[in-house]
Amino acid sequence: MTRSGAGWPAVKTQAVLAAAVVVAAVLVATGAGRTVATAAPSGPKFGDCPAEADIDPASGTQCAVVSVPMNYADPHGPTIDVTVSRIRAADPSHRRGSMFVNPGGPGADVLGYWATRAKGLAAEIIDHYDRLAVQPRGLRWSTPLYCDPDPSGAQAGAPDVTAPRTSLRQRCAAAQPGYLDTITTENTARDLDAVRSALGIDRISYWGLSYGTYLGAVYSSLFGDRVDRMILDSNVDPEWVWTELFAQQQSARSDRYHDMFAWIAAHDDAYGLGDNARAVQDTWQDLVEREGGGWYANLAAAPVSIEAPATLPEAIEDIVRDGFTGSREQLEKLRNVVRTFTEGASATVPVLAATSIASYSRASWPVFAAALGALSADPADTDAIRDIVDRMPMDSANSNVLSAVTCNENAIPGRPEMIASALAKFASGGDSLDARADLVRAGLDCAQWDPVTTPVALSGADLRTAPIVLQSRRDGATPYPGGPSMAATLGGSLVTVEGGDHGLFARGNRAVDDAVLTYLDSGTVPIDHADEAPIDPPA
Repeated sequence: MTRSGAGWPAVKTQAVLAAAVVVAAVLVATGAGRTVATAAPSGPKFGDCPAEADIDPASGTQCAVVSVPMNYADPHGPTIDVTVSRIRAADPSHRRGSMFVNPGGPGADVLGYWATRAKGLAAEIIDHYDRLAVQPRGLRWSTPLYCDPDPSGAQAGAPDVTAPRTSLRQRCAAAQPGYLDTITTENTARDLDAVRSALGIDRISYWGLSYGTYLGAVYSSLFGDRVDRMILDSNVDPEWVWTELFAQQQSARSDRYHDMFAWIAAHDDAYGLGDNARAVQDTWQDLVEREGGGWYANLAAAPVSIEAPATLPEAIEDIVRDGFTGSREQLEKLRNVVRTFTEGASATVPVLAATSIASYSRASWPVFAAALGALSADPADTDAIRDIVDRMPMDSANSNVLSAVTCNENAIPGRPEMIASALAKFASGGDSLDARADLVRAGLDCAQWDPVTTPVALSGADLRTAPIVLQSRRDGATPYPGGPSMAATLGGSLVTVEGGDHGLFARGNRAVDDAVLTYLDSGTVPIDHADEAPIDPPA
């Protein structure tokens, strides 16, 4: 079953192709995948964006729908719709081109990104570029991947992370036959190029953040001669797709939490959460445990680890007590340990979810610290913490697409022997993030979901201008090795940034912004290092 929601995209069959038939012919399988569609004479019609996207009309954002093949191996078969948003260049007489963006995921909405980022963008971007964002396939407004029948048509809300992934695959296959297996980075890149073609654009500039860097790398490997400039910001390591990336995130995120605790401790006079990092961590752990987070709040702290809480999560306690037999029920419980606190912590442990969100950007630390301080002083004062968590609303399609992309193209085999290592850490009170890394490497998250495709071999050989690659040293979401690896793979120019912010361009770092603007203007990168962005002191 699909949901079109206020008339927006749903799966179509060939009977309703009509004027979209030329777009449906894009990218016929030609080995190199280079065949390109001829745009319809008038092109897609831009108008109001879907109301549910909540895009500020004052931003000048308009939206259009482009039909593309559901399966590019069958270009004359069923189609899907993808929605594209656009803000025209403010100074059209000096327009330089079109810049597409993808700010991350997999499974993140992108339609309103340019509107929300307007405040941080340099005038050179606003004046000289049409700014576009293509909502990835599978998400709301781009033929959503809704796998649970719902007579009301309303499937918004936090995903049910306790549902088995194998069951998700079965439900998706039944609800939208053939669609689930097409939710891949390669097809998302092909959708982006279909939109480029439908709009009559010869070459695009591209700004990718987080998962968007990998999407951009795939696009440049398939369609490098259609790229003008490419900004890759906070990079996925191409060698880690996907299991190893999620495992590496655990220790990187732990490091970033400790950076955040140290900063809060340095401002104890403002927040009252402890005058050293260990004291702040202890206060934080108490707050997480108060919400039922228990052992998940157990992080190692130099020079020694903190003591284990009195109780383990119920699912783990049962396995530790009864012994690990490898039963289906036990494996599903272990999967949920990983998934609950990567996809669903907002519903179960708000402090833990807010901590993860705050770790992405140092600019959010004062807000997070104030929220923790309010909660520590009054357990009933949860509004500030909930405000942080609710900034990232979830739709069930977001979770479905995350599962589909990462399991459909996962190139890292599971290592079941890591389960024993994880259970030993659980039983001994070791670092919870280290234990979760072991479970991720065991392959539990995509167990019984075999990949349907091999990731695209990445290359920057066809790029006319090498990309600029931005990477911070202590990024907790895309760890630092991703930057050097992506730069080497595509022949890009690496700029290493101190600190650990995830997302570096247009975030208040003047040195980084100036380097990117120079690159856009000349194709050259003037620096290879920058300090971290400044942060306002507590009020």
